[in-house]
Amino acid sequence: MNRNSLPPRTISSLLKHWSRRYATEQTQATHAQTRPKKSPVYVGLTQPPEAESVSCDYIGPPDAKSNLRPYVRHYDENETEMAKKLRLLRIEVEKWNMDFWTKHNKRFYEEKDDFIRLHKLNGSEELTADQMSVFYKTFLDKNRRIHLMYNISWYLKNFDMLTLAFAVHVQSTVNRFRRKP
Repeated sequence: MNRNSLPPRTISSLLKHWSRRYATEQTQATHAQTRPKKSPVYVGLTQPPEAESVSCDYIGPPDAKSNLRPYVRHYDENETEMAKKLRLLRIEVEKWNMDFWTKHNKRFYEEKDDFIRLHKLNGSEELTADQMSVFYKTFLDKNRRIHLMYNISWYLKNFDMLTLAFAVHVQSTVNRFRRKP
């Protein structure tokens, strides 16, 4: 078995409850003394935890409207101003992304329902995959500019987060070397 993979029973128990739980990876001491390493255990929560009380980032179940998994971001009490700025930027970008996909998916499902309703009014009870592909192509063509602008904005926001994350990493490395002697 791969060192990084989970035992089969952990995967099956995780998959059974995944859709309604927040999850994080925590470590737990193993029962067998032959394996001194700690194995990951996934803890499920029915409500998102408070950001102040968590020791790592939590990833929630997919949102019903946007299909994105929300984060609960962990932060340290002694986080630097730059690290705080990065955390707040991540939260802002995640909210922007969630809003975009919520609106986009709402528009998609409304137009899809209209398309299906129009075909049923014309006497077609069942739509074929070819007929639905016409709708998908039309929808993508109609929203091409919106998708293009979203991608450009997404790349720019990710570049900003990446450069800020690099600066935070450099700052923490410099601070670690200053504390060593």
